[in-house]
Amino acid sequence: MTAQRFFWLASIVVALAVVAVVTPASPLYLPHLLNSGPQFEGRSLNQWLRALHGDDEAARRRAIFAMGAMGNAASEAVPTLTKLMVDDPDREIRNEAALALSKMDSAEAVPALGKALKDPEAAVRMNATLALFRLKKAASPTVPALIEELKKVENHTNLNTFTFTLQEATALALGRASAGTADAVPALMETLEGADKVSLRIALVRALGDIGPEAKAAVPMLRKLLNTRNASLKETVEETLRAIEGDAAAPATPEKAEKSVSADHYELPVAEREYIWEIEHHGNLLVKHGFGALSAALTKGDAVELRRLLADDFAGSDLHEPQRIQAPPGYVQVERLQDSGQAPLKLDRDGFVGRLMELRRQFSAAAPKVKFALMNLGPKVRKQTDGLWTGTTLLRLFGESSKGAPAEIAVVLRYEIPRPTAESLGRSGWLRGASILQMLRAQAPKYLFAEVAQRRGLDTTRLHDNWKTTRFYATTGGVYVCDFDRDGILDVLITDINGLALYRGLPGGMFEEVTQSYGLPTQPLSSNFAAWVDIDGDGWDDLILGSAIFRNDAGQGFVDVTSRCKLNLPRDAGNIVVADYDRDGKLDLYVTRTGPPGERSWLDDKSSDPRGNYLFRNKGNWEFEDVTRAAGVSGGRRSSFSAAWLDANNDGWPDLHVINEFGDGVLLVNNRDGTFREQALADRPADYGSMGLAAGDIDNDGNIDIFCANMFSKAGTRVIANLAPDAYPPPIMEKFRRFVAGSQLHLNKGNLKFEQAGTRMQVAGIGWSYGACLADLDNDGFLDIYATAGFISTSRDHPDG
Repeated sequence: MTAQRFFWLASIVVALAVVAVVTPASPLYLPHLLNSGPQFEGRSLNQWLRALHGDDEAARRRAIFAMGAMGNAASEAVPTLTKLMVDDPDREIRNEAALALSKMDSAEAVPALGKALKDPEAAVRMNATLALFRLKKAASPTVPALIEELKKVENHTNLNTFTFTLQEATALALGRASAGTADAVPALMETLEGADKVSLRIALVRALGDIGPEAKAAVPMLRKLLNTRNASLKETVEETLRAIEGDAAAPATPEKAEKSVSADHYELPVAEREYIWEIEHHGNLLVKHGFGALSAALTKGDAVELRRLLADDFAGSDLHEPQRIQAPPGYVQVERLQDSGQAPLKLDRDGFVGRLMELRRQFSAAAPKVKFALMNLGPKVRKQTDGLWTGTTLLRLFGESSKGAPAEIAVVLRYEIPRPTAESLGRSGWLRGASILQMLRAQAPKYLFAEVAQRRGLDTTRLHDNWKTTRFYATTGGVYVCDFDRDGILDVLITDINGLALYRGLPGGMFEEVTQSYGLPTQPLSSNFAAWVDIDGDGWDDLILGSAIFRNDAGQGFVDVTSRCKLNLPRDAGNIVVADYDRDGKLDLYVTRTGPPGERSWLDDKSSDPRGNYLFRNKGNWEFEDVTRAAGVSGGRRSSFSAAWLDANNDGWPDLHVINEFGDGVLLVNNRDGTFREQALADRPADYGSMGLAAGDIDNDGNIDIFCANMFSKAGTRVIANLAPDAYPPPIMEKFRRFVAGSQLHLNKGNLKFEQAGTRMQVAGIGWSYGACLADLDNDGFLDIYATAGFISTSRDHPDG
């Protein structure tokens, strides 16, 4: 090689090296080689950028997180992040990119953030909105898009993650972005006019304050809001008025409040509230000092002590020739004794004590447990608190009639006592009278169920237990049963905030954990709902896990087909119920959602989120289309924990009942043309606090009935019973009574007519009920009801259900 050629070759190499070390995208970029510039977890921004282009999905998402963690120091990554946010087909990647941008202050990202406001994924829209909120006036080009988003009902959600809704975040971002102009004022005022939630009003009012003097058109509306009794809203209104009119503005004079502003005019007078508080206070004393002594004496079988607690002139009674309602002969013997219209059998003190001891003797194996539950209580004559008090209580004795043979007796008693105080209840003879109104007796030769989860291979130690951690979760996951491998034995999928587990059923009632070996993730999911459904119609049940979709590979394992399956489930979905509603041979999905309460949810039956639920029609080839509006099945502004498909009118087409957390649900009757029509189950308030439901033919008459698992409150029942009869208008009182009445059984009488039989069939007062199911537990040919009950207990040994 000649000297001249060597010189030119060396020059080219040096030039290329110079270019490499000064080009930011180059792996030899000098600042990165020297470890200068922003870093996260010991890696440079350039290294994290390169990780985005690899095949490791977890590494890609971690890289995006790293850029967000570096914040404004990672501004070099903004072009990459904006492209991912707008163009990436993976909605999780789009969401992570939007989240990273929300931690930066880059005006360069504004055009892309404006596009992201139209993303089908609510989480992407939320994070893009938060990014615009940070940018303040720099986000002004997106004002038209923000106004459009403010009006969309699908943005009335907090994604079950945030303490505010997407609509509220949009309002705040809009106020900042349009500061100094009146561009957004009409939209903010229009939304404020119809807002039925305090937190939304506060966000809208604050946005008007951020706009400043240019929002003067809103001043009359703001002055009306000064009548609110909500301290936070009133304070926000005052601050906004000062921002618009200046600190020197005259004090705002409240104007007459509009009826839609709040329900404060339904507030009870102080005297009525104090009367109810007094009754509840004395009820607590009765439970502690009165019923506690009765329970202890009856548990011990101490007839002398029982006699001491009853007055010398005690007036009692028992059912005389009662009506006997018995379950068909079978595994469990159940009998209910109730009033038959005959005059009651009078009992004096000794006779009543003898009756109680007779009930106790039915538990020969050991002393039964005894509990008195306070049901109703109040002065015999309203407001005469120094006179006699009356009420009802539920007496329960439960234990074993013989060794290994469970038994229970439940007695409804009406009692009469003096004003219950610690002093009066500590004296002898405080129980003036008691009458047996109803009795229920049940016994079986052995226990129907035994807890065998660990023995059978179901590892419950892996599940989150609120009693063993400081972190409380109201809902930790769910259990989903299916024979996914079609071997004739049911399998169990368990979702939990600690992770996922699939258990394959084995002969002999055993289970083996096969999660990883069958291709499913074990880590906790972003959403804990799941559904078994044969999406592709091949006869094998596929699996929906939150936002992920897995195809069942002929029972041999599962394949992730999320990217292939066009199913854009809402991030805040709560449950999925499956049916072929249009009878085209492909299974469709109805997705339920819960929503935050509106300010008048307790009267209007409505959530503040008008989006409702979703119906996704299966088009085949792993494609779904959202047909909610076309079919008319959103359920209105109901907060729905679940729903149930049933053929309500026996025409062979699936109908749908949608429950409501804040009032009555709705039956959606299939029109057989792809649409549904709404039908009420009753002409009066029939449900409230519905947290679950089950459908089945309870009475074997060929019509499908509906059981709604509702909230029930003994304390609430007492409060409503002690209200003055004219405390509220009759329609309001009727709703009040429904609030606390408990679960409901809607008996289908045919021709879309339903009888509300919850109270008559005595399934109402089962506690604060959540999930429910119908099953023939004793194999007698009739469906039984199983419903969980309870919410938060102060002790593991004392459940509140």
